[in-house]
Amino acid sequence: MDEIDSKIVNKLKENSRVTWKNLGREIHMTGQAIGARVERLIEEKYIRKFTVDVAYRHTEFITVYMDTQEYRAFENKMVSKPNVESVHKISGDGCYLLIAHFSPDEMNDFFTELLAYGRYKVNISLNQLK
Repeated sequence: MDEIDSKIVNKLKENSRVTWKNLGREIHMTGQAIGARVERLIEEKYIRKFTVDVAYRHTEFITVYMDTQEYRAFENKMVSKPNVESVHKISGDGCYLLIAHFSPDEMNDFFTELLAYGRYKVNISLNQLK
């Protein structure tokens, strides 16, 4: 990835819906050249996906300490939960780190489910800085 590719990726992070033509104007290239570079970045797996950044009311960082050997079942259940944004198998403090977005009512039911696999610790985001 060269300097121009980095500029393209940074602009797409700001607004992934920008047209190649408008992006080309900002970077001083044609829209067709931008499109070709983006396709190459996708093929080379520098760009994995285009997403929507949702502003959630609540974000929880949940560290899970497994008490069972049911790792695959736990992973499958967590991946299927729509409120769980990401599941990370971690080293250090805990076995998994979940990033989730629950309303207070939904949290209680979710945490009850977690107890079938082990203990957990929850940190709630007060303000996202970046």
